[in-house]
Amino acid sequence: MTMWTEFTFILQPSVLGGIGVFATHNIPINTKLFSDTFTLRTMKSANIPEAFKKYIIYLNDEECLCPERFDRMEIGWYINHSYQPNIQKNSDKHVVALRNINQGEEILIDYNCLNEPEHLKEDYYKR
Repeated sequence: MTMWTEFTFILQPSVLGGIGVFATHNIPINTKLFSDTFTLRTMKSANIPEAFKKYIIYLNDEECLCPERFDRMEIGWYINHSYQPNIQKNSDKHVVALRNINQGEEILIDYNCLNEPEHLKEDYYKR
């Protein structure tokens, strides 16, 4: 399986809005992406300022997963949603390319794979 490097992605403005993650080179199908040492922390969602809540993953009504530090978020927190994603978690919980991804293409994931409770999902990605 091909691996990514620290030079595989770059942050750029997205046509979907805000910032997105883009491929800096062609990425073959099944390439394992991102580090296995990605660090998450659990916090009370009530303790997170509203402006930062778009970068959390709800576990339940009170708790969420967050970046290790909001002032130094890893690039993965900027991946935008799509119902036609080009990456996904596989059965080993690794993130892999679903198909060949071209240089300059935005990296997209279906947020529904994050398994947030339905009533806590933002409207734009509810099924």
